[in-house]
Amino acid sequence: MNLVKIAFTVCTNNYLAQARVLAKSIKNFAPDYQFYLFLADEENAEIDYHSITEINFINWKQLPIDCDDLIKKFDVVELNTAIKASCFKYLFSKFNAQIIHYLDPDIRLFSSLKNIDSNFTDASILLTPHVFNPISWGPGSPNENLFLRHGLYNLGYLGLKKSSAADATLDWWEDRCLKMGFNNPKYGFFVDQLWMNYIPLFHQQETKVLANKGCNMGPWNLHERTLSEDNGGFKVNNENELVFYHFSSYNFREDAISRHYRYTFETNPDVRPVYKIYQKEMIDAGVERFEHFKWAYTKKKSFLKKLLKK
Repeated sequence: MNLVKIAFTVCTNNYLAQARVLAKSIKNFAPDYQFYLFLADEENAEIDYHSITEINFINWKQLPIDCDDLIKKFDVVELNTAIKASCFKYLFSKFNAQIIHYLDPDIRLFSSLKNIDSNFTDASILLTPHVFNPISWGPGSPNENLFLRHGLYNLGYLGLKKSSAADATLDWWEDRCLKMGFNNPKYGFFVDQLWMNYIPLFHQQETKVLANKGCNMGPWNLHERTLSEDNGGFKVNNENELVFYHFSSYNFREDAISRHYRYTFETNPDVRPVYKIYQKEMIDAGVERFEHFKWAYTKKKSFLKKLLKK
């Protein structure tokens, strides 16, 4: 019997171009995977979802959770991340999946997921850290204290294989995210991500931190990773194939790596080729149209402070 393997993302209407790029890269490099997108938004009459054939859409309100409560208390980033565990559970149950990878919509694959799947032979929970090595302290971001506030692991990626440890992780993580998935590091909350610091402790035998620096390369770890072109693909530090790159906070209209981090195309010119590829694919996927769609919901202000006072 063939394994049911799924990759999925969560996004709003204004991120559909990024999601289309992700979906096409999965089709190219992981054709044995089914790809789903949970739309954390209302369907918009101006978008023909059926014409976006590379994506299987699931409306987030199909999840067996209190959607009205989440709309009331979460902003757009909080809601998109808070439902992630619920999406995993839905996919495991509905499709009897054995392996599921979550990827943020602003990620693109550059080589096969087989490089990752081999790790499921001795683990059922796969995590990628933001960094492996110290960062020279300096002006701007990132410095190491960033990850003390936001989490050691980047939850733009999470891989799970069906197991009792994965089930327990999802039950616990879902409860925390749906109740307290706020973006407020001052109070010790950073959406779905900060909670995951506990998982290598809770499930020591079943959790694996991926050592492959070709996984989840992004603008926060460019101090320790360089790219070189290799036979039509890319290698990281001349060692590992680039499996996927995380184009976090990238604006296709600007000649910049990120609006949040200190690295630039002048300090890190080796990454420019992947950004050129991504920029073109975003434009081809319709980013100039999709970026203008507004999120359908509006969060009530100061919900977290009211909650903490109870």
